[in-house]
Amino acid sequence: MAALLIESKNKQLIIGLHLAGWFMYGALMNLTHRLSTPTVTITDTVSALIPYILTFYVSLACFHLLKAKRFVVGVAVFVVVFITMSGIGYFYVYWFLPRNGIVLFLDSDFGLFLSQAIWGFFYMFFSAALYYIIPLLLKNERKLRISENEKMQQELENVLLKQQELKAQQEKLQYENAFVRSQINPHFLLNTLNVLFSQALPHSEMLAANIRKLSEMMRYSLDSIQFESDKVPVQRELDNLKTLIEINEMRFPSAKVIDYCIEGEAGAQMVPPLSLTTIVENAFKYGDLKDPGNPLQIKVVFHPEQFYFYCRNKKRKQKNNIEISSYKIGLSNLRRRLDVSFKGRYLTKVEDEEDFYTFESLVSGKNT
Repeated sequence: MAALLIESKNKQLIIGLHLAGWFMYGALMNLTHRLSTPTVTITDTVSALIPYILTFYVSLACFHLLKAKRFVVGVAVFVVVFITMSGIGYFYVYWFLPRNGIVLFLDSDFGLFLSQAIWGFFYMFFSAALYYIIPLLLKNERKLRISENEKMQQELENVLLKQQELKAQQEKLQYENAFVRSQINPHFLLNTLNVLFSQALPHSEMLAANIRKLSEMMRYSLDSIQFESDKVPVQRELDNLKTLIEINEMRFPSAKVIDYCIEGEAGAQMVPPLSLTTIVENAFKYGDLKDPGNPLQIKVVFHPEQFYFYCRNKKRKQKNNIEISSYKIGLSNLRRRLDVSFKGRYLTKVEDEEDFYTFESLVSGKNT
């Protein structure tokens, strides 16, 4: 509605400018005619002005109809319009006006009439041409300027995109370097766990089994650095997650406080190493796992080209905010790793309620 109002106002403005222009042109004609022929009236001037006005708008209409046609067609139209308007002008001046009591030219003034008709036609034809062409040139110049601005904007966006890609690669290298630097102490711990496993086996198979599970988790953490893409098959991550759950189930042997289920079969999906493990480990660390009515819920659902992960735990009452802050930092780091591996191909949702904490993630697309 607003666009229609603006268009209507623009048309009214154009019509007003045209009327003002013709009024000024007619006033100038009347003044020049009076200097040579004082008996010229306003009616005579208006009558003489009408053919000029008609020629201008007929020529302008032809330009709009032809637009970008060939030059030969333009010349042909010029000739046809000239002959047609000359005929109309002769009929108008020598037949129509005299029958209405207005005589602009006598029969003996035909040469004068013809010269003024030719001059007037050329004048109005080329005035119409300028009126038609100049806005087109301005419009094309504006389009060219807009196109150049859009091109510059696109180039700027490409530069920013490349900068983001370089930043993501840099962050990835930083994670990998940090992981490499941390290998020394974990290797020492892994060797120590193997020694403890050998010493515990003769005394307690359960204790030895749990040390072995802890050793497997440590080895998985070390082996993950071998994947240059910073991604591992999701099945390996789930195997590690199962080991973590088995170790924590030792704390609650008589109560079912962990509800873990997998739907579907793992395919070629990939995930950043320790990504799912980090979420579940935080649930064990900060969650209240002493309430069988609200067990820790872990769910993984596989689809052909995506998988869904869900983790919900009841919150343990915190005495301070230090642990909560640490958890938020871990979650922030996880999101950065997901950005590196699955930019634009994953969704995460966090619900931080008063008594419960829920984390959901959906990774889509072919993970290569």
